[in-house]
Amino acid sequence: MSNLEKQSNEIQLIRRELKNIRQELMKQNARLKSEVSGIKTLLGQEDLKSGSSGVKGEEKKVFPMIPIGHISSCFNTKNGIPRQPSLCSVAKATLKIENSIFTNPEHSLIGLDEFSHIWVLFVFHENKKQNSVKAKVHPPRLNGTSVGVFSTRSPHRPCAIGLSLVKLDKIEGSTLFLSGIDILDKTPVLDIKPYIPFYDIPNALKNASSDENVLSEKHESEGGSSSQFNCNCETKLLTNKNAKLQLFELESFTNDKRFNQNLSPLSKAPEYLDVMFTNRAMSDLKMFHSGKDHSEKCK
Repeated sequence: MSNLEKQSNEIQLIRRELKNIRQELMKQNARLKSEVSGIKTLLGQEDLKSGSSGVKGEEKKVFPMIPIGHISSCFNTKNGIPRQPSLCSVAKATLKIENSIFTNPEHSLIGLDEFSHIWVLFVFHENKKQNSVKAKVHPPRLNGTSVGVFSTRSPHRPCAIGLSLVKLDKIEGSTLFLSGIDILDKTPVLDIKPYIPFYDIPNALKNASSDENVLSEKHESEGGSSSQFNCNCETKLLTNKNAKLQLFELESFTNDKRFNQNLSPLSKAPEYLDVMFTNRAMSDLKMFHSGKDHSEKCK
């Protein structure tokens, strides 16, 4: 074999080696891109956990939350669940506060049994259309009429959060026993709050003022002085009770030296739900009356 043939064979061998090297470089480049993409995904998840995520150069805040517990409900499927709470009073459920939230979760419920109803803030965890939320929806009660999502109680919302007012039957340890619910089984609960009609009913203050005028006029007609009603906060509080509780606490007020004003009984039954405000509010009110600047705050 001549030198020329040897050189030709070596050149072909070098070309094959270069081709193999190029192919290997392409494989390594593809593998590197895949790993970089995976790292970016992990970094994005860490950003979400830390509360921020970069979107087109703008910082978008997110607020990750951990459920305080999960509903154990009589409704195992979405079909058949009442559209609103309290429509089915026999619908039962329990909510157990997770041990991971508090060292002693039962301590977080102390005092809650003084209320008959609570607000439950939860997540629509079975909402499959979270990535395609529409600004307009068609509520069943409107027979196909299109309205804005924020004027409805549709579960298909930008933030899939639900709010229900349910009856609190009892509390055992860290478990709440509820009724009149409209929540799916295993629903994650974000928070619970006591229902207080004095604050949660928009017209409560207005109606309470009307009741106060009735009491004041009746008291004056019986020879009392209108100056004794210059503070109406106890009257407002009483009008948010059911009739029996009102009469009981009215007696408590009249037996107290600071409230010995010969108050007349309520002339009509309250129009509110049969929901107990809280016994603690009564003691807080008495402490409030003992303050020197009490008269200014009650105006």
